[in-house]
Amino acid sequence: MDEPTRTDQIGVIIVDEQAMVAEALAVAVPALGCRVIGVATDRVSALALVDQHSAANVGAPGVERAGVERAGVDVVVCELIDIDRLIPQILQRSPDTKVLVLTGRTDDWSLATAVDAGCHGYVVKDQTLDELMAAISAVMSGEAAFAPAVLSRVLRMLRPGTSAELLTARETDVLRRLADGLTTEQIASDLYLSVNTVRNHVNSIIRKLNVHSRLEAVSAAIRRGLISVG
Repeated sequence: MDEPTRTDQIGVIIVDEQAMVAEALAVAVPALGCRVIGVATDRVSALALVDQHSAANVGAPGVERAGVERAGVDVVVCELIDIDRLIPQILQRSPDTKVLVLTGRTDDWSLATAVDAGCHGYVVKDQTLDELMAAISAVMSGEAAFAPAVLSRVLRMLRPGTSAELLTARETDVLRRLADGLTTEQIASDLYLSVNTVRNHVNSIIRKLNVHSRLEAVSAAIRRGLISVG
C-alpha cells in the first residue's frame, strides 16, 4: 500500500499579484502543515524563488544564505500571472515541481491556457483551505487536482489534430480513463492492474508525448487524435 503524502514535508511557493491574498495564504498554509518557501507577486520574482530553492541548486556554491532553508520546491501555488510563460519556465527550471493554479477565474480560456501550459491542478478561490490542502497532496501524489466538471470543460474545448506517435493499446486504455477523470487507484481497479503498473503506464505516456503532467498528456493526445471525448 502506498504511503499517504505528508504535507509537513511539502515546500510551497505562493504566487499572487494581490499581495494581501499571497500573505494570507502564507499564514494559512503553514497552519495546515506545509512549509512556505517564499511569496511572489509577479512572474520574475516567482522564478527567482524557484531558481534559489530548486532541488538542482541545493548545496550549490554561492546560493546559500544564512537562515534560508534549502529543501527544493515541491509545489508552486499560483494565480493566472503570465501563466503561459510562468508554468513552462518553472518546469524547465525545476522539472519535479508541481504547479497548482489557484484563481477566481473559471472561464474556458483560463482553464485551457493553464492546462496547455502544463499545470498539475486547477482550484478556485471559493474552495476551502482543506480543499486546497487536498489538492496539494493530490498533485504531490501524482494525481491531477481538477474537479471532474472542470476537467470535462477543458477536454470539450480541445479539437483532435494529427497524431505523430502511437501509444500501446494498454497505454491508450489508461489515457482514456485519465480523460474521464479517474484516479490511479480507480484505473487500476477498472483495468485489473496494480497501482504501480498504472503509474508506469502513465509515466510512459508522459514521456512519449513529451509533456509534463497527466492533464497535459490528455490535452496533447486529444489534439493529436490519439483519443476522443464524447
